Amino acid sequence: MTKGSLGPAVIAELKAQLWPVDCQSCGRPLGRWTAAALEVAAQDAVAAAALHHPRCRRPAWQDRPFGTPAERPLLSWRASCTLLPPGGVPTFLVNPSYECALLRRTRDGGWRVATLDPFVSLGLALDFPSRRPPAVPALSAAIDGDRISVDVRRDGGVAHAWHDVPIGADVAAAARESGEVLVAVTTLLDVGRPFPLDALLTLLGGRRVALGPARLTALRFSRSAQALTADDFSADVRRSSFALAYGLISLSRPPEDAVVAAALALCEGDERPVRGLRGRAKLTALFLVSHLYALGSRGAGPGVYRGGGVHVVAPDAHRAKEYVDFFAPLLERTRAMTVARLGAEPLSPEGGEAYLADIVIGTAEEFAAAWAAYRDAGPDFAPHAARGHLALLVEAGGAEPGPEAFTCRYPRLASV
Repeated sequence: MTKGSLGPAVIAELKAQLWPVDCQSCGRPLGRWTAAALEVAAQDAVAAAALHHPRCRRPAWQDRPFGTPAERPLLSWRASCTLLPPGGVPTFLVNPSYECALLRRTRDGGWRVATLDPFVSLGLALDFPSRRPPAVPALSAAIDGDRISVDVRRDGGVAHAWHDVPIGADVAAAARESGEVLVAVTTLLDVGRPFPLDALLTLLGGRRVALGPARLTALRFSRSAQALTADDFSADVRRSSFALAYGLISLSRPPEDAVVAAALALCEGDERPVRGLRGRAKLTALFLVSHLYALGSRGAGPGVYRGGGVHVVAPDAHRAKEYVDFFAPLLERTRAMTVARLGAEPLSPEGGEAYLADIVIGTAEEFAAAWAAYRDAGPDFAPHAARGHLALLVEAGGAEPGPEAFTCRYPRLASV
């Protein structure tokens, strides 16, 4: 049915741009010796073709809703950096979707591969620029030593987070001089392996690469840009989250009005009221805020969203335990959100699982060690390297919120 619906040309194109890395059902490697199962989920004029273990999914055509490639938490990506001729344009080349392709209906009722369409809709072009085009607002990039990170934002959220990709000194120097890096998106190259430059140039000439300049920032986020704002959530979402969290807490003792007011003030960027709280009152206020900002941490499936999650950075191990002892019993009453304590080796199964929790609690040293480990671990730990939307630095002291090497990567940060 899949072959009949798509036709030989689309099947051939899928074979050229789907890469068997990880199963999109269980997340484990697909392996080299067993053919992957292709499942197509179609709804109206859009479909997603994804690779699975044959034991996880049978090859099939399904008429049902699906998550787009950008929303699939199990997707693999690979990226590299190069200088493109003419003139040595600093370029960040990325394959964002190894195991899944987006399909759209054509006017004659057939189908076409459309994985690049979402990037084009954000302002990336399919023509190699003859002159320097304006930066694409949805793209941002930052160089940290010998690594570069690129974020793609859509509708106020992070659609893609390609972090800590090695960049050569010559490419980094060219990017810093121009203030931009050209982001090149294609699914027709295995970017994780060496490939001839002519292959990339051929794809560029054939309009098979989406291109857009990303403005370079000195740091991923500045302290002023990290401040919480009332625009982060609608009033209805904030009210609903606080009501649910309030209900979890009030089974033992309801929060005081001053504590709720301090939490609301923090959500609007005013850190002073929460800083003035002590003991259970402070724990309660930070639980209310953590619960709100962890809402976008994961979807309905087993995977987590890149760019999501709350990190509570305690001043010492004793305080970290205190926060876990307060948060964990509350969240055990609902399966909608998880909390974990850092402590295990970051690359171990236990450490990796803890870091993907919706709310993670640890010391600054533990978070810095985890960030360094995932930064250097490569694409297999890409979900970990991209985790952490809000960092709450408890009693950091002073104007600076902590070690800038890892705190600058959080879109939202509060020193409380």
